Amino acid sequence: MTQIDRDDVQVLVIGGSLVGLTTAMFLARQGVDVLAVERHPGTAIHPRAGHLHLRTLELMRSVDLEEPLRRLSAERYFPNGCVNEVRSLSGGEIATFIPDLNGGVDEFSPSRRLFVAQDAIEPLLRARALEYGATLLYGSEASIESSGDDGVVTVVRDLTTGAERRVRAQYVVAADGNRSPVRSSLGIEMVGHGELSRSATIYFSADFRHLLGDQELGVTYVTNDDLRGFFRFERSGRSGFLVVNTLGDPTVPANLDVWQGLTPERAEDLVRSALGDASIQITVDDIALWRATADVATSYGTDRVFLVGDAAHVVPPNGGFGGNTGIHDAHNLAWKLAMVVHGQAGAALLASYDAERRPIGRFTIDQAYTRFRRRVTPELIDDGLPALVDDFSAEIGYRNFSDAVDAESPTPAPADLAVHPREAAGEPGTRAAHFWEDEGLSVLDLYGDGFVLLTGEDGTAWHEAAAELTRRADVPLAAHTAGVPAAELQRLYGITPGGASLIRPDGFVCWRSREREADAGKALATALGRVLARPLA
Repeated sequence: MTQIDRDDVQVLVIGGSLVGLTTAMFLARQGVDVLAVERHPGTAIHPRAGHLHLRTLELMRSVDLEEPLRRLSAERYFPNGCVNEVRSLSGGEIATFIPDLNGGVDEFSPSRRLFVAQDAIEPLLRARALEYGATLLYGSEASIESSGDDGVVTVVRDLTTGAERRVRAQYVVAADGNRSPVRSSLGIEMVGHGELSRSATIYFSADFRHLLGDQELGVTYVTNDDLRGFFRFERSGRSGFLVVNTLGDPTVPANLDVWQGLTPERAEDLVRSALGDASIQITVDDIALWRATADVATSYGTDRVFLVGDAAHVVPPNGGFGGNTGIHDAHNLAWKLAMVVHGQAGAALLASYDAERRPIGRFTIDQAYTRFRRRVTPELIDDGLPALVDDFSAEIGYRNFSDAVDAESPTPAPADLAVHPREAAGEPGTRAAHFWEDEGLSVLDLYGDGFVLLTGEDGTAWHEAAAELTRRADVPLAAHTAGVPAAELQRLYGITPGGASLIRPDGFVCWRSREREADAGKALATALGRVLARPLA
C-alpha cells in the first residue's frame, strides 16, 4: 500500500494554467501559503487567450507585469490592431467592429489593451508566483477526498510515478477547466446558452506578408462560403492561427460541426480559403478541437471550495472575455481568502465571492454569446439575444453587489450590471476611477495591498480615524488625499473636499461618505466592519 504523507497549506489551487497561476500569484503576494497543482508538465505551449482587457492589465500592473507583457506584445502583435471582417484576407475589409483597440482608453485607465498569447503570459505568471513564495507542482493531479470544519483533504497524485500524498488545506480553489472534475464532484450544474458549435483552432505557418501589407490587424473575422471564424496573425506575417466556428452557412446544422472530417489537408484548405490566395504554401502546425459554449455555473462553490475561470464559466472567444474574466475571478477571491486566513476578516466575507462574481459571470457569457451571434452567425439571431454592451462598460464598468459593498441603490437587474465608467461617479460597487496623481503614477497604483480611504483636501478627521482604526483593529488601511481638484474628485468619486471613499484591495469602491461626518471614526469603523464581516465599531 502506498505510503501517504499529510501536509497542511492555507490554500490549495487545483489547476496551474492561466487562471490557476494567477490565483496562486495573487494569494502568495498577500502572504498566503499556497500550493498549485497542475496536470501538464509545464506552462502553455499554444498561443491561446491573447486579448488582455483593461482591467486585466491594471491587475498585471499591480504586480509589475504590465511592462513585460507590453514588450512581449510588441514583439509578436500589433499594439493597436483593429477588429474587422473580411471575405478573405486578400479580398479586403467588409466591416469594422473596433477600428483601434485602444481608442479612447486614456480617459479611463493608465493601461492599454494588449494582444499577448497565453504561451508567453504563463511563464511570467509562474516566475512572479514563485518569487512571491507560491509552491507550484506540475505533472500531478489533485482530487478532493473530504471537506469539513477543519479544512479540505485532497489527494495529490504524481502522474509519472503514481505516488500519492494527502494535503489538507483550509480552502481549495478549483481552476481545473471547463470540464472541471471539482465542479462535478460538488454537483454544480452549468446553465446558459449551451453549445454553439464544435469549433477548431488551426495553428499554421505561411508567408502571407504580401497580403498583410501595412495593415495593423488584431482580430480578423472571416465570412465566406467555406467557413466562419477569425484569424489572429503574428506581425511577422509568417504564422498565426485560424479559428473555424462553422463550415459556411450556419443555418445548415451539419456546418456547425467543424470536427467532422477535419484532416490536416482539410485544415490547409480552410486556411487557404480564409487567406484568399491559392498559391500560398501552408504548413499546419497543430489543430485543437473545442466546443464553443456559453454557460455559467449555478454556484461558484461552497464554504471551503471555490470555482474560478473556466470551471465557473465557459464562453466563446468573441470579445476575449474567457481568460480575462477568470483573472478577475482570481483577484476578487484572493484578497478575501487572504484576509480570512490571516484573521483580518470573518469567514462570511467569502460568501461575497459568489454573490459578486456569479452575476458577472452570467453577464459575461451573455456578452460573449451576443458577439458570437453578431459577428459569426447573424442568421441565427433571435428576439432572445442579450443586448450588446460597449467594451468599456463590459471591461471596467461591471458592478459588485454583496454584503462586502455598502450599496446606495438596490441590486440591479442583470441588464444593469454594467455602467459606463464615465457614469460610475464613484458609486459603491463600481471600480474606483483612474486619475493621474503624478507623472506615471495613477491613483489606481495605490490600490491593491489593503484598503485605501481616499479623501478630499479637508479630510484630516478621516485620516486620523483611519490611523486609529489601523492601530486598534489590525486592519490594512491607508488614508490618502486625492491629488485632483475638488470638482474632478466630485465627478469621479462623488465626494466633496470633506468626504471620503473607501476602496477595497481589489480596487472597487465599497463605501463612501459624500460629506464630512460628525464622528468619522465611528462611521469608518461601522462601514469597514460590515465589509469585513467582523465588528470594528
